[in-house]
Formats: sequence, C-alpha cells, structure tokens
Amino acid sequence: MWRTVIVNQGERISVEDGNIKVAGGQGKSLVPLADIYAVVIDNRAAFISVQALALLAESGAHVYYCNEKHLPVAVTLPLNRHFRPLSVLKRQFALSEELKGELWRHIVRRKIQNQAKCLSLVGIKRDKVDELLQLADQVECEDKSGMEAQAARKYFSALFGLSFLRRQDSVTNMALNYGYAIFRTSLCKTLVGYGFQCILGIHHRSESNEFNLADDLIEPFRPLVDLWTDENCENLFETLNKSNRKGLINLLNVPMKMGKRKMRTRNAMDECVCSLVTAIEKGNPDLLKLPELIALDELFEEE
Repeated sequence: MWRTVIVNQGERISVEDGNIKVAGGQGKSLVPLADIYAVVIDNRAAFISVQALALLAESGAHVYYCNEKHLPVAVTLPLNRHFRPLSVLKRQFALSEELKGELWRHIVRRKIQNQAKCLSLVGIKRDKVDELLQLADQVECEDKSGMEAQAARKYFSALFGLSFLRRQDSVTNMALNYGYAIFRTSLCKTLVGYGFQCILGIHHRSESNEFNLADDLIEPFRPLVDLWTDENCENLFETLNKSNRKGLINLLNVPMKMGKRKMRTRNAMDECVCSLVTAIEKGNPDLLKLPELIALDELFEEE
C-alpha cells in the first residue's frame, strides 16, 4: 500500500540513498520514494529540499502545504506524466456543451445517490433517504432544475442537524473542509497525470479557480468525508487534532465501489479519470465511471 507521509513537527525533509529522509528531534526515518503517494507538510517550521521536491514529483507523488489551521492551502503536483497530453487537451477544449451537460447529470445523480447512502449508513430514517433518491432520479442535463442544491439542503440538515450551516465556523466544517481539500488535490494529481488541464471544467468554470475540473469530479467522493465526519463526531472537539487529520487523510485508502469491484478511494479516482478520457473520446457520457459509497472499512485489503 502506498504511504502518505505526514510532517507535523519542525522536521527536515531531504534525500538519502534514494529515499526520502525525514529528520527531527526524535531521530530520522527513511521512506522509499516508490512507496510514497503524498507528503503532507503540516508545520510551518518544516524544511524540504528542492532535491526532495524534484524526486517526489518524478516518482509521481504530490506535496500538500498546510496553514496554521492545518488546512491544505497549496500543492506541488507532478507534471507531464501522460504520454499524449496535447491529444487529451485538444479533446478537452472541443467538449460540446451537450456532452458537458450529460456528464454533469451523471456526476450530480451519483453524488445525490451517495448522499442518500450516507444517510442510510448512519441510520437516518428511511423517508429522508427516499427523498434524496427521488431527487437523484429527477436530475436533468446540466442539472437545470437545481436538484444538487435541493438535495444538499435536505442532506446536511438530516446528517448534522437542523442548525448546521455549511459556512459556519465549527469543527464539523473543519473536518469536511480538510477531507475535501485532500480529495481535491488527489484528483488534481490524477487529472494532470492523464493530461488534463484542471482549469477547464465540465460544470465549474470560474476564471479564478485553477481546479475547476477537480471540483467537478470530487462531487460523488464528498459523501465519504461526510460519513467519516459523522461517525467520528465524538472525537471532534474545538479544532482538528493530529489523529483527526490522519483519519481524514487515510480516507484515500478506504474502499469505494466502482462497478462490481471494491477498491481504495485513490484507485477509484484513477479509474474515474481514466473513464473520463474514454467518455470524451467516444462522446458517450455513459462510459464515465463514478464511485458508489459503501460502509467505512479501514482494514480493507485490495485484491
């Protein structure tokens, strides 16, 4: 299993004998480059060498940089790992509005279905689950009727209570934002690896957002973060602690379902992006593969 290296103290990250070395007051540890999926630098006193950054990028790993609230605010992504990036970019530019609208319909529908599954998994009354499933069935091309927004209002109040607001300053929102940021960056790395430009979205088209496409594809993955946050609410206090952040990062290793197979979330992201390439090449939105939420299983072993 690939590892995510979390740097919480004022360690120095460098290279030694082809390994990434993390050295600090408690000694040093060596991690083979081939084993690293990502590095999370969660302390502003930490130091990382340019050589380490270059080798991490060459090996396909990405690096998160966190602020004083422990939220990822920047990322280093590996570039030019796809063998035909211009071909993918040309198709991305040529996407028709009709195909974009149908891809977005599929994404929103699966997101709402996963929200319904989340409510079911945490024991919310069946009528609330059925309301969301009915909304999922009503999603149109481009989601012209706004089913996503309607579902969100019903979903968050059912999951976290009637007084919950997504923009309020709370530890629940801290957990959601942290988990979403981890997923967003992992999707960015995967998209870039397949030759996509993240700024060119399917539905998200903000000129100031460099990650529009990742913000499209993250939608059906979000309920996994929501599920973890609800199931760990008794361990969330005024702010996220080291254990909370580690648990959220580890969601990349828990399973989701892709078709008939269970696989780690990070591998589901790869299959999702790979299928997007195929859907665009064939002009068929039905070829887009999207994850299905299942119960949390942190001991999952992929076949």
